Amino acid sequence: MTPATGVTAHDIWLLVLPLQDGEFAVILNGQGLQQNGGYIIEGVTRTQMTPEPLTVNMTGSEFVADANGNGVYWHVLSSDPRLTYGQILLLSLPQIQLQGSQLVASAYLGQ
Repeated sequence: MTPATGVTAHDIWLLVLPLQDGEFAVILNGQGLQQNGGYIIEGVTRTQMTPEPLTVNMTGSEFVADANGNGVYWHVLSSDPRLTYGQILLLSLPQIQLQGSQLVASAYLGQ
């Protein structure tokens, strides 16, 4: 993933891995995040170009960084997210609220 301008986050990796049963694992690992900060992973849909949480509900797309600013997110999806989303966004959530969220990093998905 490419960090947004002006953020301290670095070494942010996004992996999309096919699993044996046709599902897909999405894994994000980041360093330099805000200590104990809240984050959400969103996908920008290919058809409507709108961001939405990767999972059915928002809480399934959220995670909290640890006291050292390291964060790990993973989720198993029933279909290939590269078919649905053209871009993945990592957003910080001040006070765990979507309002006022800030872009931390983004990645374009090829397909």
